[in-house]
Order: sequence, then C-alpha cells, then structure tokens
Amino acid sequence: MSELETTNDKKEVEELQFSKIKNMAKEAYKLIDSRKFKDAKEKFAELLTLDPANTYGLVGMGDLLYKTNSYDEATKYYKKCLELDPANKFSIMGLMNCYRDLKQLGTVIQIAEEYRHITMSDASILSRVADAHRKLKNFKESEIYYMSALQINPSDQYVIVGIGHLYFACQRYQDAIKWWEKLVSIQPENIKILTEIGNSYRKIKDFDKAIEYYEKAKSIDKQNFFALYGLAESYRGKKEFKKAIVYWESILGFDPNNKLIINRYADSLRGMGEYEKALECFNKILNTNDDYYALLGKASTLQLMGDFEKSQDIYLNLRRKDPLNPRPVLELADLWHSSMNQKDKAIKFLKDFLKENPSNTDISEKIDQFLSE
Repeated sequence: MSELETTNDKKEVEELQFSKIKNMAKEAYKLIDSRKFKDAKEKFAELLTLDPANTYGLVGMGDLLYKTNSYDEATKYYKKCLELDPANKFSIMGLMNCYRDLKQLGTVIQIAEEYRHITMSDASILSRVADAHRKLKNFKESEIYYMSALQINPSDQYVIVGIGHLYFACQRYQDAIKWWEKLVSIQPENIKILTEIGNSYRKIKDFDKAIEYYEKAKSIDKQNFFALYGLAESYRGKKEFKKAIVYWESILGFDPNNKLIINRYADSLRGMGEYEKALECFNKILNTNDDYYALLGKASTLQLMGDFEKSQDIYLNLRRKDPLNPRPVLELADLWHSSMNQKDKAIKFLKDFLKENPSNTDISEKIDQFLSE
C-alpha cells in the first residue's frame, strides 16, 4: 500500500471518528433536554473514552454537570477544554455561569478579563460580566458592559432585561421603563417585564400607569402573584383600600398563610376603618410567631382604637428588640405626641435616638415638625 493510500485511509478513519463523536454529542444533548441526565452522562463518558481531548465531550460534560447543579465538577471540564482550546467561548460562558451560580461574582469578572480577546466581542458574555458587576453594586462598570453588549447586538433581550434591572437598582426608574418598554414592544406577553414596568411606575408613585401594566400581566395570567400584588399595592398607594382588598383576597385564595399578604390585607382593612378585622388578621400571624411587621400593625391599630397603653407597650418592646430601627421610634413618638398629649416626652425620645444615629433624616425631620407646632 502506498504512502498516499495510507494517508487517505487514516484521514477517512479520522473523519468517521469525528462524525461518530459529533453524533454522540448530539444524542447526549437531546438526553439532557429530555432530563435523562444519567443516560446523558454515560453518553458523554463514552465519548470522552474514545477521545479524552474532544472539546464537544468536555463542554458537553461541563454543561451536563452545570444542569445538575454540580458546579465545581463542571468547572473542571470547562477548564480542561480551555487548556486545549483557549478560544472556546462555550467553555468561557460555562465557567462564568458556574461561578455566577456559586455566587463568586468576582471570579466571573476575572474570567472575562483573562479571556478578553473572546469576551469583548460577544454580547452574551458581556451581559454576564455586566450582571456580575450589577450584583456587586459596581453600577458604573455594569453600565459600560451592558452598553458594549448593546453595540454588538442592540436587540439582545437578556442585555435589555439586565440594563433595566441596573437602572432600577440605581433608582433610575424612568430609564428602566424606557428599556423594558422596548422589550415589551416585541414581546407584549412577557409577564415578568410587564410587572417590572409596573413596579417602576409604582416606585415613582405613578399608580395609574403601574395599574395599566399590572392589568396587562393579569390578563395573561389571572393568578400571577406579582401582578396581583402590584395591583393591590398600587390601589393601597392611591388609598383606594376597597380595591386593594380585592387583590389581597385573590392572593389569599391560593396562598392563605402568606404573612406578608395578611399584613398588607390588614393594613388595607385598617385604612378603611375596619379596625377589629385588621386586629384579627395581625393576631392570626402573631399566633404562630412574633412577626415584627404584624406587631407594628397591631400597635398602630390599637392606637386608632384608642387603646394607647397597649399600643405603647408593643412599640417599647419593638424598640428593645431592634434598637437601631427608627420605625417604632417614629410611631411611638407620634403616639405620645398626637394621642397622649406628651409632646416633650416624644421630642426627648427622638433626640435620644438621634444622638445614637445622627445621620437619620427621618428622625430629625420629625423633631423639627414637632417643634414647629
């Protein structure tokens, strides 16, 4: 046999081997999609036995281990792949995903810098770096990476979602709305983004616009917790407590023991003057444990019912439990000042708290209010 024939035969064998391995990888990924993880692992193991340095197999095994939450094990396969192929972006993304879910956000950023020759030209990778910076509250850096990603792919939905979350975290709610509305224009039934826009409008107290977006979300999913919660909170913000109660009751219909919702429901009842019913709700929570917000709600309700001594006792207890929290201090000062005719006592109480917490503007403003009356 000639040297040429030998070379051709060898090439044919290599091509057949490559084709076989590629098909095995495809089969393994189908098994992952079907959540047949054990079978997928066996298939990738078989592939790597045939060719231990095959990048399909290394990335595939990494992806499988990532899917099954074995993040540390997954990183070993991604790293091995990158030793063989430093430009393999699937391994880079896999590594970044693992460290993100391991809450090692600094490592996510380090990987992006290490493989900068790849990461700076891929919108998906840049968005992961931006997400990491955002979660670390490096907002300026996060914005730079999101904008770089948008230059590469202006319609990348993950980047748009991320930059909206960035601006929301920075309290730039109008900017968050602007980006999320772009996404809703092409994904009008994206419930998560509809509710996020509602949340942004609620933050700037534009309750009518918030209601508009929550209603859109609810029309798609009538039992969506976030849409119902947003509607109730918006009507509560408008002091339309009867309407708020409709949505609190909707949530309690499928989540009857949710303490947060029972608290909010009780607040709305109190806002309507239904003090006995509100007190019943607060006591329902307190029968199971000492919930801080239920105690605050109960104290406020007792004050409105004229039981000043019991209200005072609850506030004093809360003050002892959490001496740095200004809320019971403010509410107790209001009780003494407005209901018990003890203005001087209230002012002294506030001043004593301010000595320990001199930067608290709510306390200093309350003192100024009392002194001006």
